Amino acid sequence: MARLKRSLEARDGAQAIGDMKCVVESIARIVHEIDGAPAGSDDSFQKVVSAASKLLKNQPGDHLADTTPFGDMANQAGKIAVHLATIRNQYGGGHGRPRTPDLRDEMVVLALDGGLLWSKWALRRLGYFSEGRPQPLIDALIGPEQQIFHSGVLARRLRSANLAIAEAHHQRAIGVAVGQRAARQTIVVRQDGMYACQESDDTTIWPRDYRIGLVDGLWFSIDGKLTMTPESALDGVKILEPLADCSEELARLVGRLPSESVNEFDPDTHEAAQAIRARIPSRPHPEAAPLNALADFVSPYPF
Repeated sequence: MARLKRSLEARDGAQAIGDMKCVVESIARIVHEIDGAPAGSDDSFQKVVSAASKLLKNQPGDHLADTTPFGDMANQAGKIAVHLATIRNQYGGGHGRPRTPDLRDEMVVLALDGGLLWSKWALRRLGYFSEGRPQPLIDALIGPEQQIFHSGVLARRLRSANLAIAEAHHQRAIGVAVGQRAARQTIVVRQDGMYACQESDDTTIWPRDYRIGLVDGLWFSIDGKLTMTPESALDGVKILEPLADCSEELARLVGRLPSESVNEFDPDTHEAAQAIRARIPSRPHPEAAPLNALADFVSPYPF
């Protein structure tokens, strides 16, 4: 931006157009870097900017407009910005032309307006986009330098992760991380990432693979050790309830339990075991066996 400012102060319209193109391309490349897939050095300006626009256009966030006709306006802003490459090649500075192109004031103004329109739109989304990237979010939850989550922060970051359209393996990995952090009784994480999911039947906001990962994380630590309690066993069953049939995943999770209960037949766990069994009649038949096995595991009685 400093270079662009100097060009404008010098009234060098051709150089200003070139600088505006560089600003747009820099922002677009930062988007790809944050996404974990840096754009290639030989990738065209059009390819880099168009792909960045696609990554950002569905980004949810407080006060962001992502519905039509505003979404259509954002699409048009991206198409306008892409034209900067052609404009810079024909009219911009830095090409060593034998003659100066006929560059009028309004041409410069239009080129800058188009570039700034897309740049401001992209920058408004960049913070949310960064917050929602899977690996930084996972690291914040269970990485070596875990973050303290204040009320509402994890909810915002999960929204920024856009789980509804995230790849299945990212949904599951984020779910596992939330579950493992929730298993440590972190109140805000339990509220924003576990109970909010458990109390909702929405499988778009809280998709299948997030739910399965969440239960996995609640029941097992990062090194595969059992962290399940009778309460979290029942929580897991509730989290999976909105799914039409999760018998395979449920059987896999229950199959990882130790052969003997670790609850030492605590009578207080009887209620959790009963609640799990009570759900069997309303679930698909293939889920009956793993649900019975889970209830047996948390049951305080050896029969």
